[in-house]
Amino acid sequence: MGLFDRIRGGDDEPRVAFFGIDGVPYSLIADNREEFPNLSRLIDEGSAGAIDSIVPPESSACWPALTSGKNPGETGVYGFQDRENGSYETYVPMRRDVQTKRVWDRVHEAGRDATVMNVVTTFPPQRDVQRMVSGFLSPGVEKSAYPDDFRDYLQSIDYRIDANAGLGHTDKNEFMEDAHATLDARQESFRHYVEQDDWDLFFGVFMATDRVNHFLFRDYEYDGEYAEEFVEFYKKIDEYLGELREMLPDDVTMMVASDHGFTTLDYEVNCNAWLRENGWLSYSQDSDYTFQVGAWLREGGHVEVDPDYAGDVDELVDPATLDVDYDGGALLADSEDTRDEAVAAVEDAAPAVVEENGDSVAVVDAADVETESTGEASFRIDVDLVRVEGEAYVDGDTVVALTEGVRDRLVDELSEATPKSMGVDKADTTELVDGVDVEDGDDGFEITVTPADGVALGTDLGDDTDALEYTHSELPDIADEADAYSLIPGRFYLNLEGREPRGSVPEEEYEQVRSELKAELEGMEGPNGEPVADRVVTKEDAFRGDHDDIAPDLTIVPNHGFDLKAGFKGRKNPFVEFGARNGMHSFDNATLLIDDEEARISDVDLFDIAPTILDLMDVDYERGEFDGTSLV
Repeated sequence: MGLFDRIRGGDDEPRVAFFGIDGVPYSLIADNREEFPNLSRLIDEGSAGAIDSIVPPESSACWPALTSGKNPGETGVYGFQDRENGSYETYVPMRRDVQTKRVWDRVHEAGRDATVMNVVTTFPPQRDVQRMVSGFLSPGVEKSAYPDDFRDYLQSIDYRIDANAGLGHTDKNEFMEDAHATLDARQESFRHYVEQDDWDLFFGVFMATDRVNHFLFRDYEYDGEYAEEFVEFYKKIDEYLGELREMLPDDVTMMVASDHGFTTLDYEVNCNAWLRENGWLSYSQDSDYTFQVGAWLREGGHVEVDPDYAGDVDELVDPATLDVDYDGGALLADSEDTRDEAVAAVEDAAPAVVEENGDSVAVVDAADVETESTGEASFRIDVDLVRVEGEAYVDGDTVVALTEGVRDRLVDELSEATPKSMGVDKADTTELVDGVDVEDGDDGFEITVTPADGVALGTDLGDDTDALEYTHSELPDIADEADAYSLIPGRFYLNLEGREPRGSVPEEEYEQVRSELKAELEGMEGPNGEPVADRVVTKEDAFRGDHDDIAPDLTIVPNHGFDLKAGFKGRKNPFVEFGARNGMHSFDNATLLIDDEEARISDVDLFDIAPTILDLMDVDYERGEFDGTSLV
């Protein structure tokens, strides 16, 4: 009996400490055993091997499956975005969307205690377990930890739900500092509660491993710039797991597992863009984007908008020249004809140059013209004005540049404008402008912009207007005649009559149309000529249970290198080369280590873990109620 057994009182019921290492491939450990002595010792003294994940291998679906021993047809969670029944609305699954018992629920029902820390899809935290802090996609410790003393402790050590993945796109050195800080706080909390030794099941997950893999895995596999930082991070993981193993009492079996494998990312595959390009998907809107040229000038620093400007309409038109009255900054018309003439005069006058200063100009424009009936044949016309100062301004569909230098710069920038160049979407290189024509004008150089197909032009430049606006951005925007759509990662749905609100595929043609789509998906090739799909799985083969009604009709299990995305914005390229994010999930090569030399790790997947935990703890369950089997 170890020290902690004596502290706990010598309870003879066996216990388990499970440590998740999200997204760690077993090959990373097996190929670098000299770098990871603690994990190597666990391999030698226990049982270990590579295991399969689930379809699809996405963390929000994987962890409910791992912790319940059941497939998404039973858990009801298929990805980070699931769709409502009978609707095009989607939602982000949280704990209450998991429709089956988790392993800690069974431990609690057996009258024993479970500490659960940082598992994906557990927000809000349960109040019927010993203690819980929710994982990824939780809003923060304040709302994600129970009970109060547990929350207070976590806040006192600056515990973090997740590393700041956004830094991985901008500064990988800063990102790694943040990942280490997140990992250190996680280890401090794990040590604290392992040492407290008042639990029967300790279930904690290190999530920063997945984050580091997403941004540094190519560096590791191809000896890139951050290869050393990658290995050093994992040396710390090894060190921390070794510390935890040394702390565990004799009656505790340690398990270490990941929810999926990892591999190098070559291409992001925008599945809805592929569906659209191949005639399966269309949208209800006539255009894909609205290019707001005025806001583009503002965001590019070519103009500045005066946020405090409060001018009146008489800066644009002289009310005395119109057949209207002028009162309190508004125009008052006594007939529809005079109303229409006044509105036309305002619109014709805008924009008006009100001040010139060398290479700079101040312009007053009509941001909004509103008319209101104030009685029989009486109308009030209110004009909201905006004042802009800078080296250019917008006049209708024309950009007026004041100097040759500004003209040349704007022509170059407009000619090369894409969502990517504008910093809106790194995966979207759609050209927004088809042509740019320049003519000499009275006040400068008039640049006429011809938008590309699928692009509408706008001139708004207010602070609340984005330079690029998407006219379709979510699932409800698909057209009635669309035959299929995709949700991340690699889940494909037919737009089926009787199931989708505006289904186009007749129910009697379901099997035929699905077979056609399946064949095309199986034949999809990347820019390198390699097949995207390792295999395409039907819903009947991948999912079964009471909640398979929201299951995808087809799911791609991709070959290594092809990271499957979705999204409904714009007109993306189907294939985009890797960028800062250079690692992706894999179905194969997940990790399982059990500190029990008699455990069987052969032909194993995530579904086997939950019954194994229960058997190790001597917690009874009905045979056959899991999709997996115990390994002990």
